[in-house]
Amino acid sequence: MRLIQSKILCRESGLKFGALRRGLLLLLIATAAWAQTEARIESDEVKRVGSHLNCQCGCKDNLNCMMSGGQCPFCKPARTKIFRMQQAGMNDSAIIASFLKDFGDKMLRPDPDSSFWIVPYFSFGAGGILITFILMRMRGRSADLSTGGPSEAGEACLARYRSAIERDTATLD
Repeated sequence: MRLIQSKILCRESGLKFGALRRGLLLLLIATAAWAQTEARIESDEVKRVGSHLNCQCGCKDNLNCMMSGGQCPFCKPARTKIFRMQQAGMNDSAIIASFLKDFGDKMLRPDPDSSFWIVPYFSFGAGGILITFILMRMRGRSADLSTGGPSEAGEACLARYRSAIERDTATLD
C-alpha cells in the first residue's frame, strides 16, 4: 500500500514539475517572439515610412523619435501599425495615406524642398562679402600708416592728449 501511495505522489509531483517546465518554456518562447517584434518595428523599412510622419506626443519629431528611450506613447504603437501594414503588403504611400486619414494633415511631415540647399551657398556668399569688407577697411588703415603716420586730424588729437597729460603731471609734484 505504501509503495502505491509513494508512486502516486511521485507521479503527481512529476506532473506539477512538468507543468512548471512547460510554463517556463512558453514564457521563454513568448519573450523571444516579443524581442523579434521589437527589432522589426525598429527596422529601416519602418523608419523610412516613419520619417514622413509627425509624432503626436509633442516632441515635434518624426515617428522615429527616441523620447523615453524609444518607448514614446505615440510612436511605438504607430511603428507597430506601420510594420503590420507592411506585412499586409501595403506600400509606403498607402500607409502614409492611412495615417493622414486617421489623424489629419498635421500628421504629414513634408520633405525638404530645393530652396533648402540655397541656405549654405547664401551663407557662404554673405561671409565672403563680410570678409572682403573687413579686409578693405584694414587696407585703408594700413595706407594711413604707410604715408608717414596719422593724418592731420590724428595729430591734433594727439596734441590735445599730450597737453592734458602734461597739465595733470605738473600738479603731481
